[in-house]
Parts: sequence; C-alpha cells; structure tokens
Amino acid sequence: MSGPSVEAVMSTVDSLLAGAFDAEQMPSAVEQLRQLFNGSKACLARVGPGMSAADAVSTNSDEAMQRRCYEDLAEDFIRLGETLRSVPVGAVYRDSELFGEEVLRSSRAWREWMAPQDMYGGIACRLAETSASYWFFDVQRGQRQEPFGADDTALLARFSPLLRKVAELSRQVGHLKLQRDEARGALDALAMAIVIVDRDLQVSYANEGADEILSDPDSAVGLRQGRLFARQPADQRQLKRLVEAALRSVVDPLEEHRSSMIIQGAGDDAPALSACVLPAAAAQAGTPPSAKAMIALRPLGMATDLVASSRQLFNLTESEARFASALASGLSLTQAAEAQGVRISTARTHLARIFQKTQTRQQSQLVSLLRGAVLPLRPRV
Repeated sequence: MSGPSVEAVMSTVDSLLAGAFDAEQMPSAVEQLRQLFNGSKACLARVGPGMSAADAVSTNSDEAMQRRCYEDLAEDFIRLGETLRSVPVGAVYRDSELFGEEVLRSSRAWREWMAPQDMYGGIACRLAETSASYWFFDVQRGQRQEPFGADDTALLARFSPLLRKVAELSRQVGHLKLQRDEARGALDALAMAIVIVDRDLQVSYANEGADEILSDPDSAVGLRQGRLFARQPADQRQLKRLVEAALRSVVDPLEEHRSSMIIQGAGDDAPALSACVLPAAAAQAGTPPSAKAMIALRPLGMATDLVASSRQLFNLTESEARFASALASGLSLTQAAEAQGVRISTARTHLARIFQKTQTRQQSQLVSLLRGAVLPLRPRV
C-alpha cells in the first residue's frame, strides 16, 4: 500500500499545531492522524495521578467505554502503563512487542476494552514526562486490517518530534488556561468591581461585581456600545484622564499622577462609587507597554483609614486629610483645630480647601461623605 501524500501529511501537521493551542481542535487533529496511518482508532493521552476522561483525546470515542477506562479498568491500564516508563521519550514501539502478545491479550484491558473497539495491533510513542505523569500517542489497526509495517513505524518516528512539541504546548496552554480560570474566579469573589478597559474606555473584561454595577440603570457608571461611561460629564472626563495617566505610568513609573476619584450618581440620591485606576499589567523588558487599565469600583461605604482614603480620593494634603479625619470622627471645628495643634483661622482655611476639593458646602455633608469614602484598593506605598 502506498504511503500518505505530502498534502495529507502537511494538513495533519497544521491540525496538530492548531490543536496544541486550542483544545477544541485536538479531536480533529487526532482523527487526521488516525486516517493518515489508516488506523481503526487513535489516542493522545496522559497517564498519571488523578486520571480522568478529560486526559485522553481519542477517535470514535464511546462514552461508556471511556468511563470504564478510568473507572473499573483503571488499575489494569496503570499496570500496563508502568511498562511504558521503560520506553525512552520520543521512542516508537509496538504494543505487542513491548508487553508481549500473550500478556497483552490475556489482560482485562485488551479483552474488555481494546478488542471490542477493534484494537488488534498498535504502534505508539512516548511524548513527554513529568515527575508523576507521561503522555503518549497510540494508533491501532483492526482485526481485518494489515498490521503496521516498517514504513508506518518510520512515519510515526518522523512525527514523534512534532507530537512531543504538541504535547508540551498543550500542557502549557492548559496550565495557563487553568491559571486564567482561577484568576477570574478569584476576581469574581472579590468584594469590589473590577473592569479592564483600553484608552478609549472600551471594556474587555468585567467581573461579577462589575457586571452588577454596569447593568444597574441607577448606578454611577454604565455601558454604552461596549464602552464604560460615567453618568456625570465631569466624572467622565476625570475618569478618562485617570486611565490615560495609568497607561503613561507604565512607560514612566516615576511620573506622579492621581489614581483615585469619586464617581457621582445621576441624581442627588443616587449612590456614588469610589474608583481606583491602575495599569492592567506592568511592562516587561522587550514587550510593548500595556494598553489596558484596571478600574476597581466600590459603592461608598464606611472607610477604615480616613486619612489614606481622603488623600487618594480627594487629593487632600496630609494636613488636610488629618483635619478631615478628625471632623469625620465627630470632633467640632474647634476641637479638630486643638487636636491638630493649629489656630482656628488655620482650621477654617483647611476646611475651605477641603470643601472645594470634596465639592461639599456644609460640614455635615463633608462628614457624611468622608465616612462613606472607601478605597477599593489599598493605597500603594
């Protein structure tokens, strides 16, 4: 029988590389390998602790048979798998020669799982190994097919380096996906809203807390054609400036810039949000600067560090922040002046500046605002 065409080989190579980066395309790639070798069944799998059906990509997969492989027949496959550890990574082998024809066909794994799926003779190769697990590719031929010959073994040997690379890439991509999913789960569990935006405030990610805020028509921010916007025009302009400053800070970390603000609701009774804007990711050597910013949002609640939060949110000086904190703690203007060791005239000057920066007009409004000003992220030291 003539060997596979160059076009078939190249198409299979392309499918394998695509499958390495996209797990959903791997079944198609393994199927192309089966066809390339004219096999009855093919499988790309991991053997090791905590095995499950998700660790194998096989052709003509039968769900019930797959469950048996990882349930009542698991110990039989593990015993056979221990023999594979003697095979060097990258080496091609015949299952009948490695295990012995009699040993293999007397095993439950062959009688109850392989034979019913027309797996009567296979060639395979070990692809990768960690401390506890290893990966292999196996292709089988059926009872009425011609056994694999030397040309087939040579072809698999040529594919072995590519298959090893594919297995390693798949493992790394799967690990990154797991990390990404875990990170998203952690962000969803935070008691604050997290939004990732670009320079134009186009949203690329929002955790569950952010989804709730953005979908609330009465919230201080919303979505318009996929872009984050603040209800108040002045807040929108300030938010845009904070995002631009955060992106510049990636290039110039020493540049001083404001990173926090209060975003007011649409009406007098609408709840406000505290916002903190940071670069979504730090720049790394040899990579372009980050083009995304992270915005942490939180409804105004009781602040725990009034000095830090008032300095960050309202751009108060250290003296103004301490004075504001004293007022928020319940002290009168005179008592706050005494506590800070300043004259009443200086206290009034502080108060006037605080009113201006916080956009309040009365001491009662100021106290109410400060007690509710909570930074969604801890200030960076």
